[in-house]
Amino acid sequence: MFLNELFPNKCMVCGKNINFRKLICESCEDSLFQSSFINKNNKIIYFAGLYEEPLSRLIKEFKFKQNTHFANIFAKLIYKTYKYYNIEFNDLPEILYIPSTKKHLKIRGYNPVYLIAKEFSKITGFPLRKNLKIQKGYSKAQVETKSYFERTQQVKNKFIFEGNSNKNKRYILIDDVYTTGATIREAINIIEGEVIPIILCRNVKNV
Repeated sequence: MFLNELFPNKCMVCGKNINFRKLICESCEDSLFQSSFINKNNKIIYFAGLYEEPLSRLIKEFKFKQNTHFANIFAKLIYKTYKYYNIEFNDLPEILYIPSTKKHLKIRGYNPVYLIAKEFSKITGFPLRKNLKIQKGYSKAQVETKSYFERTQQVKNKFIFEGNSNKNKRYILIDDVYTTGATIREAINIIEGEVIPIILCRNVKNV
């Protein structure tokens, strides 16, 4: 209380005074949750929100301005999606995530999606795995391409699955932004077993 009076902390969405440990108020955090799903090639893909204000701005803060504390907020949104759709597995699922290129790891110092997946693992108790890797030589980010064809061709055969692959395993696959779906589709294609993709948000202009 004393710190709040000396150094008032404002919600990054609405500007309301909040606890100094928080980034946004509870009301704004709840408003980010706009769950939906689509069926692409007989694969259900779940989304926690939409890539529009204010979520799009917060994602940019998280990815490009080193504000890594948003990982917990975004993981809770994915968890809400998991619970909202009552996603169930016969066995304990494992968590996979879309990896960053070496270029972007060097620039940022972290993989934003990994941080979300790590927080999601803490919330659920599901084990987090690092089996999904990017092939050597892949350096250009999806966001740098323009057309659907470019995005599809760019990620073709770009992922590898390291370690033992088991068709009887269950996975939750996490990513941050869904645009054309090329990245998720390519990742799913190399993973044996049941894969449930849960994405932080979708770009409604491209889905």
